[in-house]
Amino acid sequence: TDACGLSDTNHIESIQEKSQCALEEYVRSQYPNQPTRFGKLLLRLPSLRSVSAQVIEQLFFVRLVGKTPIETLIRDMLLSGGSFNWPYMAIQ
Repeated sequence: TDACGLSDTNHIESIQEKSQCALEEYVRSQYPNQPTRFGKLLLRLPSLRSVSAQVIEQLFFVRLVGKTPIETLIRDMLLSGGSFNWPYMAIQ
């Protein structure tokens, strides 16, 4: 599994399975005429591991959070509980 080195591997595996099921349900509902799409997505996942976190941040988050590291954003969201305010400057 991908959970080696973590203390609660059963919990991690359960979350992974739920995420995979949710993705499958979403793909099947959004792309009903493409029955092989979910399988193709799963086959692409291993190659995504080679993409660095910095590249992911640039592609998907830089317009939203600016130069704020995604780790900082996640930490602040987790520590704030339900009262998260958006203190980050987005790039226009």
